[in-house]
Amino acid sequence: MTVTIDAPTARGGPAAVGSDLGWIMRGLRERNLDNPANLPPEDEKSSHPSMDEGYAEVRRQAWLNSLRLADHVDYAEWTLDRLDDDQHPERLRNWVTAASLAKVRKVRPKALNGIAYGNTGSGKTTAIVAAGRYAVERGLRARYLKHTHYLQWLRPNGAPAGYTDKEIVRLFTDCDLLVLDEVCGEMDNASDWVREKSADLVDARYAAGRPTLCSTNLTSQRIGQIMGSRFVSRLAGGASLFEIVGDDRRNPVSWGDESGSSGPTWG
Repeated sequence: MTVTIDAPTARGGPAAVGSDLGWIMRGLRERNLDNPANLPPEDEKSSHPSMDEGYAEVRRQAWLNSLRLADHVDYAEWTLDRLDDDQHPERLRNWVTAASLAKVRKVRPKALNGIAYGNTGSGKTTAIVAAGRYAVERGLRARYLKHTHYLQWLRPNGAPAGYTDKEIVRLFTDCDLLVLDEVCGEMDNASDWVREKSADLVDARYAAGRPTLCSTNLTSQRIGQIMGSRFVSRLAGGASLFEIVGDDRRNPVSWGDESGSSGPTWG
């Protein structure tokens, strides 16, 4: 079983993804390769090497497609080995390994969720994407998702590549590992609808025992103010914390004043 899907480079972010990647996403959907329910349990798979390689390729393509949808495919090459010590590569490796072993043993992971927190530009996204890639290599069906994109895609006619809002919910609820980036990014407040849809996502994953690895620039108190206690309870209950702070790795230039500022951290 060999699955190879090449895609043109997305142009202009999420709004342009439909034209560039629609055929890929529809292809996966029509061939039932992107539905976790259609992949048999590990102990039922053929022992033939080509079958193992095929399932690994399906997982890899699903992961890459989620990065493409977010216009983050440039992060795809990051691995845990390329992270520095401040990004906790070994702790992330151990966390993902524990999640993969829990899946094999059909038990709930001891630390269900993981939260990477810190200031803007400290390397949180790179770290959680590298962990997502490692999860795919460990046999997990992982997806990358920006919090704001998820809400955008649930709006009427907002789903990419011809998907319905229900299919978007299924894609990110049913995967083995959700890498949820920029939780509450650019939010000063949230409507009841935003709170409901966000809480439903983390609640469904929590109830099913499916781990979520997220990043945020905000404190737990601030996220609670924006999203409500239900969201924070499900996301942070018993979670592993990964503090990633430091200088902005994007090396932004300054102008206008000489005062420095630091981003909020989890607390």
